[in-house]
Amino acid sequence: MAHERIYIATEDKPVLIGSKDDPVPEGIKVYPGFDGLLDQDCSQEDCFQSAGREAVDGILLGLNGAIMAYGQTSTGKTHTMVGDKTRPGLCLKAAAHLFSEAGLQGAQIEVTASFLQLYLNHITDLLVNDGHEKKLKLREFVEEDYVDTRVEGLSERPVQSMDDVEELLEEGNKRRQQACTALNASSSRSHAVLILNVTLWQGGKDDEATQAKLYLVDLAGSERVKDSAATGDRFTEAVHINKSLFALQGVVAALADGNPHVPYRNDPLTQLLRPALGGNCCTTLVATVSPAQRHSRESEGTLNFASSCRRIKGEVFVNSVRKPRPWESKPKEEPVKEEPEECPWASLAKLDAASVMDSQMLDTAHGQIHVLTCGPSDGEAVLLLHGCPSDAWTWKWLFPPLLYNKYRAIAIDMPGFGSSPGTRLGSRSELNNVKGGPLDIACAVLDALGVQKANVVGYDWGAGIALSMGLLRKNRVLKVIPFHPSYSPPKGENLGAMSMNVLVLWVKEDQFHNLTKWRKHFEALPSAKRELEVYSIGSRWKPGMSLGGDKRLGPQLQRRILAFLAGEASQEAVSGSLEKRLEAKGATTAGKLVVHAQNVVVADALEDAGGVAKALREVEDPTKAAVEQFRQLWSSGKLQALYAERLTGSSASSASLFGALPEMSPEALSDPSILVELGLWSAAPEGWERMKSTCRYGVDRRVLVRGKVGTKPADANFMCHGDPARSLTESGSDRTTSKAVLKGKKDKDTWLVDITAADGGTKSMEVSKAEVLRLNQRHKLLASGKHLQLEDGLKCDYSSPLTRAKLCEIALALSPVVKDLDFNTADGGQAMQLKAVEVIRKCLDIITFQKGLDRGRSPAMCDDVAKLACHGQGHCHTVSSTMAAFLNPFCQVLGIDMKYRGGYSWGGVNMGEPADDTVTVADSPERHQWLELTLRPSLESYVCDLWVADAVGNDALRWHITEAYQNRLYPNGSFNTGQQICPEKSSDVDLPDLDFHF
Repeated sequence: MAHERIYIATEDKPVLIGSKDDPVPEGIKVYPGFDGLLDQDCSQEDCFQSAGREAVDGILLGLNGAIMAYGQTSTGKTHTMVGDKTRPGLCLKAAAHLFSEAGLQGAQIEVTASFLQLYLNHITDLLVNDGHEKKLKLREFVEEDYVDTRVEGLSERPVQSMDDVEELLEEGNKRRQQACTALNASSSRSHAVLILNVTLWQGGKDDEATQAKLYLVDLAGSERVKDSAATGDRFTEAVHINKSLFALQGVVAALADGNPHVPYRNDPLTQLLRPALGGNCCTTLVATVSPAQRHSRESEGTLNFASSCRRIKGEVFVNSVRKPRPWESKPKEEPVKEEPEECPWASLAKLDAASVMDSQMLDTAHGQIHVLTCGPSDGEAVLLLHGCPSDAWTWKWLFPPLLYNKYRAIAIDMPGFGSSPGTRLGSRSELNNVKGGPLDIACAVLDALGVQKANVVGYDWGAGIALSMGLLRKNRVLKVIPFHPSYSPPKGENLGAMSMNVLVLWVKEDQFHNLTKWRKHFEALPSAKRELEVYSIGSRWKPGMSLGGDKRLGPQLQRRILAFLAGEASQEAVSGSLEKRLEAKGATTAGKLVVHAQNVVVADALEDAGGVAKALREVEDPTKAAVEQFRQLWSSGKLQALYAERLTGSSASSASLFGALPEMSPEALSDPSILVELGLWSAAPEGWERMKSTCRYGVDRRVLVRGKVGTKPADANFMCHGDPARSLTESGSDRTTSKAVLKGKKDKDTWLVDITAADGGTKSMEVSKAEVLRLNQRHKLLASGKHLQLEDGLKCDYSSPLTRAKLCEIALALSPVVKDLDFNTADGGQAMQLKAVEVIRKCLDIITFQKGLDRGRSPAMCDDVAKLACHGQGHCHTVSSTMAAFLNPFCQVLGIDMKYRGGYSWGGVNMGEPADDTVTVADSPERHQWLELTLRPSLESYVCDLWVADAVGNDALRWHITEAYQNRLYPNGSFNTGQQICPEKSSDVDLPDLDFHF
């Protein structure tokens, strides 16, 4: 579970902080801005993905990496780094990732491992039997750009799998110094370092490999001697541990402050770790802290150290070597690379950027903003937004091509960056549209320069701002080009609603920007509006490099951006592999229609080579294409005819179309954004996330309970507590009543309700929580294999083509209703939720029943409830089952908890006739079935009686339970179709603890 910051109370007293924006109270220290924060509930996999994977991915690119665990004794460093067989730590997960990724890339990998410890200032080898007796020496080697440190005589062992590494760790840890202290029963008394030396051969380069080292460091824990109660040997160990950690802190402080002298040689630990601290290495620190107040001082020290580490900025580079593969006799010659063609604006690129850029400070409503501009004032504007941390000058590589092509380039320094004064803005996506935030500033700059609309190009944070601007300030944007976007759609921003063209740029080697994770956001953009260009720069990639300034990649990026701005296909898109075949219709000599599909397309033979190539590269989503075709049939009124053809089996086209539609089971529709992405809804309901987090059982919710109550509908005290003079347990008969409201909890298993009494007052009553859940919790319909089992032998298969079609039809019909559904309104959107129920009922076209129709007649058994819905047959069992099956998938996105009810009814067919004095409700026989719907967040419940609705109209679809269960129906609480109650979630209950006495 991730958090934004850590608070440490320096005094042992409780402090309440209203929000993260409130002033920090005295006695509280705040540590914000770490690259990742994980609490005690995180798994080893969570830790690896957050703290280890990036470093390991760098190893595969030829970048040295290190992962170090630092913190107080007993805070979990060894568990994090080593773990155990059931919960492997970072060492084992790193090895597993190395081997699996190399295999996926089709690369050959060679790994050797060394394992050492630093104990009492001596380095010993943990992989040899007498290693503790043999003290190894450090040697420094001056490389071209840095000083490397190596351990003379340290053994290396080849490893080929995660199992080999596990065996090696188990062997070495047996030799590692451990002891019992007051803080930890098995405290590590030495610093342990596992070094993996990795050589990787990629693709067809037979003799070029990358070499990299991965340092996995489990530091001994810092401790105060008075806390650990160390004496004798333990005291000596503690002194050496703290001395070496103090030296480590000194090195980190010197590196963070940029001191010219860094005291590596003050201690063997810092000398050993020199490559991982200030050398050619990308290092991750895992700082472990204790949540205990008594360790706050040590936790504060750990976090201070972590904060200092975060300020260190190193420069790493790919370790590329020429090394024959061990399985080949001699290397092959590498082909000569052609120099890229020089761009026409190359002469401008050689000029001093300051000579072509106009630097000015603009006064805006949000303070002074520094802006760089170039190009004609009447040229089409291109707004350039920098990343974080960065400034406007990072775009100097794009100024020459924009100037050459007569665009007006405008690069902004956001507040606190570059030459703009002020406080830096937060870089999270949800902050883009706050008052005075990036969007307001960008628009204010355009206003100050007299620009109405601009193309927006952004990198990282700036790319996220560009996407938000395209969604929320669309009247100011022409096109959007996000480069490595740091963006996750916040509330109110739906990428599917993007109305302008978007070109996403990516360099796949950049380990700080993961295309795999972001691809879902790219695919959320409208397919007709989006383009993705992915580049590869191989071993040239280095952290922090200017990608646009790279002599090979830069011109490619420039050409692609200019082609997109001009509305042209890129030159690079004309050739290469295609995702689809070029197709053309034709006929055989006999006149039979055929389709010609070309595997090879020659661009020169095409009139619009770039356009055709672009179309072929865009893989059409068959599901979305089917939805669009289905929408057109639905809009034109041709859908019913297609249903009829499907039911009679006379059309293959309907089978093909319906089968290509998305499956819309309750599991598939877990979020309304899925329906938006499919093109079935124009927007998700407002406030859906808020509704989803609300409780199901709160104070004053009306619920069904069992009690001794009146049983005659004709009596005024029907379902009320009978005789006020007698106790509740002695009065009336045991029946299900709806005249109870929740008041609180007596304990975790007992809840308290107030029940309406015959005298008009209320009586308090203890009820079993389990019984309340049994009678009121939403239902999960019985499934057998892939079918729902319903009444009258009906089955529903959400994967069947006809069911897919009927659910898509319902979704399309619901779209205008959902557009007006707002869970943030005072009544929680009840009116639109009930309207949605009417829409679903209308789509099912269930038959209108008349008086005298034989209710006992059973329809023909169908193996697909969609057939019944289309035919329009059934009675109360059938219509309730059919409605339940088709309402079920939409319950979560509409905020509806559904229950399939059975019970007792009285009066005429239209349920409007009052009961006479002879009627007494009973739990059996069961005479009627209906649905009960509880709406969230209002927690109001309604009866949806499909059978009666055919006679009296839509009112029967939304009878409030106070009316329905008083004048029309009696719910007995039985489970008719084998349905089960859904499991209770911790967020379902929000009831106060109350003391209760009779």
